[in-house]
Amino acid sequence: MKQTLEQISANYRSDKGLVYHNYLEIYEKYFSKYRTKLNTFLEIGLWEGESIRMWREYFETGNIVGADILDLSHIKLPNTQIHICDQSDRNDLENLIKKTYSEFDIIIDDGGHMMHQQQITLGSMFKYLKSGGIFVIEDLHTSGNPAYTRSGDTDTLQMLHEYNQTKQINSNCMAAEEIEYLNANIKEINIESGNVSPIAFIIKK
Repeated sequence: MKQTLEQISANYRSDKGLVYHNYLEIYEKYFSKYRTKLNTFLEIGLWEGESIRMWREYFETGNIVGADILDLSHIKLPNTQIHICDQSDRNDLENLIKKTYSEFDIIIDDGGHMMHQQQITLGSMFKYLKSGGIFVIEDLHTSGNPAYTRSGDTDTLQMLHEYNQTKQINSNCMAAEEIEYLNANIKEINIESGNVSPIAFIIKK
């Protein structure tokens, strides 16, 4: 019998599991359909590599890309690439695409959790998500926290809730063409609750 994500996570002590965030039952709901047919997967923000090891064991197929502002190239896993990338730099994000794949089934933002980082990453990378694909923003508890917000920046969680009311993304951290693309291509935004933080699943049309 296949192990659940939570069981796999126990081997690596990922903070996504019961040890802290308790995201993994939620992830199973969205990701189980990809377990045996994943093509490409990207996670931004790797800490010490616990989650990328977990994902590589969970998904039986496909190519996994990990990106972090730190050099984690010592992590060696089958069909897995690790790259240095600053998610607040659109050029870095574009170079990541050039080095890896032009589209992904799943993109997870578990990076720096600042408002501008989350919104630049969503605005820049959503176009590289396949139709029907899933873009995840973790750790939305940083919304409303001045330590994670530059003066005047749009609040990420508020932006997502407002989208569900108006069907319009509004962000002063994104370019006009990024906002236009999101508004034309988001199918739905589901905001789920972990132990300590909301987590958003943004589905592409």
